[in-house]
Amino acid sequence: MAESKNSDEIWIGDVHVANIREENGHGERPFIVESPNGKLLKQLADRHAAEVWIAMHSDDITERELG
Repeated sequence: MAESKNSDEIWIGDVHVANIREENGHGERPFIVESPNGKLLKQLADRHAAEVWIAMHSDDITERELG
């Protein structure tokens, strides 16, 4: 898994849906949402926005990434 040491796993029920990690440095989109296998899904300005994005797209993420 291409998961960074400082990433947090996001689970919905018993399904690992995504990881959120904070990008090093400063910028407009410092939070990275990755699939469980490390594929970049989205970059967002704050952690709350990342969590909301995952919640809104969890079905699509699991279908696309997990089959």
